[in-house]
Amino acid sequence: MSKIESSDGREQASFNLLDRPWIPVSMKNGSDGEVSLRDLFYQAQSIARISTGNPIQDASILRMAVGVLYGVFGNDCSQHQWNQILKLGSSDTAIWNLFEQYFDRYRERFDLFDERAPFYQVAGLHTTKNEFAGLEKIVSDIPSNEGSRLFSIRGVQSLKHMSAAEAARWLVSTQAFDPSGIKSGAVGDPRVKGGKGYPLGIAWSGHLGIVIAEGDNLWKTLMFQYVGRDVLGTSEPDVNWSDDSPIWERPITNERPEEGYNQPEDATGIASYCHGPAALLTWQSRRILFQHDGEVVTGVLLCNGDRLKPQNAQGYEMMTAWRRSPNQEKTLKMPLVYMPRKHDPSRALWRNLPMLTVPQEEHETNTTPENMRPRILDWLEQMHVQDQQIRLHAYGVVYGNNDAVIDATVDDSLDLNLCILTAEDPRVGQSITDAINITDEGITILANFAGNVAKSAGLDPTAPRRKARELAYSTFDREFREWLRDVTIDNCEAKLREWRRRARETLLALEFELAQQASTRAIVGRDVKENPEAEAKHYSVALAEIWFKASLNKRIPKEEM
Repeated sequence: MSKIESSDGREQASFNLLDRPWIPVSMKNGSDGEVSLRDLFYQAQSIARISTGNPIQDASILRMAVGVLYGVFGNDCSQHQWNQILKLGSSDTAIWNLFEQYFDRYRERFDLFDERAPFYQVAGLHTTKNEFAGLEKIVSDIPSNEGSRLFSIRGVQSLKHMSAAEAARWLVSTQAFDPSGIKSGAVGDPRVKGGKGYPLGIAWSGHLGIVIAEGDNLWKTLMFQYVGRDVLGTSEPDVNWSDDSPIWERPITNERPEEGYNQPEDATGIASYCHGPAALLTWQSRRILFQHDGEVVTGVLLCNGDRLKPQNAQGYEMMTAWRRSPNQEKTLKMPLVYMPRKHDPSRALWRNLPMLTVPQEEHETNTTPENMRPRILDWLEQMHVQDQQIRLHAYGVVYGNNDAVIDATVDDSLDLNLCILTAEDPRVGQSITDAINITDEGITILANFAGNVAKSAGLDPTAPRRKARELAYSTFDREFREWLRDVTIDNCEAKLREWRRRARETLLALEFELAQQASTRAIVGRDVKENPEAEAKHYSVALAEIWFKASLNKRIPKEEM
């Protein structure tokens, strides 16, 4: 058991995240390891990525680590300063001295078991019965429903205790993505009624469709998410990051909601409660305390923290796209409300690329755009970072049962050239948009073919259309990702012509496959009346093929390839 001497000379348990390994990583040389927070930064240029095996933990820890960058370097980096820091890397002597000084200054705030200010927790947190719950409260892959546990990879019995390292990972992800629902009622929290903490909503990151630009090492990845306030330009005149700081720099929290951070219900849509990116990256959505023996965590107390809703936070949260919400404008009686654009687990990331490739100049022509891309992409455009391969990674959570449980997680990525997202040349984004539109419209033509074949056999066309779409998107998913990887500013128009050819060939092959599966009845065909007043129209496989090819020739003419 690791111990340190307290201020009064007593020994106390210690698990300091700066020194003790707790973050699993994949190294660039192909090996795996587990590092401390200090080594995460010092070795960042040799680390490929954070790799816990759980996408929500990966995203949560990465966001917390970006919060460290804001602490070390502030939020007003100029283009020159940012590029110098990116180029030199964390192992540069001058840069690393800044990290060392920072870690020394806030060292005690990173101790998981500190008696005064345990990391991401509240010392002395307790209920009237002084009870701790089981660790399943913070483990998102353990369903809350008893019956559903039969289908979980991990059993509750395995959660009688947990290593401090694993508990730290779940702690960070709980503060980021914890579902809503009733929590334990902390003594001293004025919001508690009848010993219960009534729902305040999901934790901050759960509101987001997180988009992360990953470089070829962790240092680049961290820096790509580290956005200076110059990104706001004149587009957000009321946004103020002057009092922004990560949680470990602020006064120690207690069981009560923190004034100026806990957003009252009648202040929903007033985004000044966000303070800035560092505060959001380390937001304390819950008040938590571990029960432990110095090395092993055996229980947890999970209570409500600071309430924060995402309406109009686009000037503070940099890692999600945004959409205008007329419904929220009506509900909140505000003229303009933006909401985070969450990821749809059923829709591949590449199909949403047009939302990410819109140049900033187009936003400036409209004072109230319907959509905004993640500000990290605007920042990289301002920093003139382009013409390098990156991985665009999407993370998110889908909640169910009044947001009280996690139904699904989103973990999707795309390998592409960064110029697609940061190039000022509008041809790049337009080429990507055109390629996706061609694909979507071509798949609709294929689905209509499948529906017409079903009608030829006297069947309901709904299910065949759906199955044809699923088959086509599954096929195109692999092909589009492969094609996208090599698109650049110089070849975007030629690559679009290539995609037209590939899309046409793939659709013809899929149509042939579906036609081969048609029944004898469909080949013979039948007369169909679409409604009682309409004249009967003959449907057969042969006619369906003719209609399919006519539509395909109109959408993707051979002469355009």
